Order: sequence, then structure tokens, then C-alpha cells
Amino acid sequence: MEWFSVNERLPETDGSYLVWAPESFPKNSRCVVAEFYNDNKKFYSESGEYVMSDVTHWCNLPDEPK
Repeated sequence: MEWFSVNERLPETDGSYLVWAPESFPKNSRCVVAEFYNDNKKFYSESGEYVMSDVTHWCNLPDEPK
């Protein structure tokens, strides 16, 4: 898996991505799945409830198990 800085590159398509968000979930993991929407270039919580403004890096999800 290759991590990308949001300052250098954003995903090209809508979808689910693994993101590093150091402030969104301080009591849990800082690495979470988020939804990206290309029309406004923002990551949202997986539930779609709010914009995740603290995402610093992202990568593609791994392939599904066979």
C-alpha cells in the first residue's frame, strides 16, 4: 500500500479510502475508512455525517479477500 499526502495528491474517483486522520477519533484509531467525493474534493466520515478536515494522508483499500 502506498500512502499519499493530501497536499500532493487526492483520489481521482469517488469511493472509500483508508485515511490518516489524527484528530477525528482521538480515543480510537487514527487510521480509518473514509468516503471521498471528487466533486468537492473532501473526505467524509464513513457514515457520511461530517467532513473530515484533519485527513493528512490516504491510500487505496487493499483488495478484498478471495
